[in-house]
Amino acid sequence: MTGESSGSQQQPSKDDLYPTNQPPLDTWPKDASRNNATGTDAEVLDRMKIREICEGWGCYRDAAEWQNYRSMFHDDAYIATSWKQGPIDEFIEASKEGFAKGSSFMYILHRIIGQTVDVQGDRAVSKMKVTITCRFTFDGIEMDNEADCRFFFMLEKKDGKWGVCRYTLLFDKDKMVPVHPGRSFDVPVKEVMQFPSGYRYLAWCETQIGNAPKLDLNAHGPERDILYAKCKAWLDGENVMPNLTGHDVVDY
Repeated sequence: MTGESSGSQQQPSKDDLYPTNQPPLDTWPKDASRNNATGTDAEVLDRMKIREICEGWGCYRDAAEWQNYRSMFHDDAYIATSWKQGPIDEFIEASKEGFAKGSSFMYILHRIIGQTVDVQGDRAVSKMKVTITCRFTFDGIEMDNEADCRFFFMLEKKDGKWGVCRYTLLFDKDKMVPVHPGRSFDVPVKEVMQFPSGYRYLAWCETQIGNAPKLDLNAHGPERDILYAKCKAWLDGENVMPNLTGHDVVDY
């Protein structure tokens, strides 16, 4: 199989907030092993190891198990979320501070749904489906933002050990959910619609707590194809530097 689709794809309306099309064919890593369709039994073990590593994002971070969480990453790992970007140790410190701020910040948890893993030599990319839940409290009223996302992990095997070197995510869609039925804070429509469609409510909430969101993480924008191309470049052994969802280079 070549990964090509049969027939032409219907183009979404320009008013569609969530256009979803097949990624460009030249971003498909045809030489990688995946899902038992290609590769050896030994590579299945590698994929299982990688899945276990990546699932630690929610299982370890949400429980503040920082030693276990840190063990997922190589020392040069770079993290880019909507609310924080930087080296792994800096990200962990920011996460600790976020928990300490309590309701004045946001209470972040993760529901891990499933993932795929591509392995090519000593490089791998994992794409993990996740729902992020962030509890915000404004004027004494609690609401949850629920964001359906895709996490992207770029991993490398160094000295026989797999670890994450780069991480970012794309947002598919999000919504606000009242914690107490009948009590919700106002979310101005005009303000919300200024943000990327995949996470417009989350971006608005982050702005309200004084945390400017990263704005190039929309699964329905050009950053999707930029990230897919960089995932393939990573598997091909290239030196992929952040920004993972843009053409600019981040010095860290």
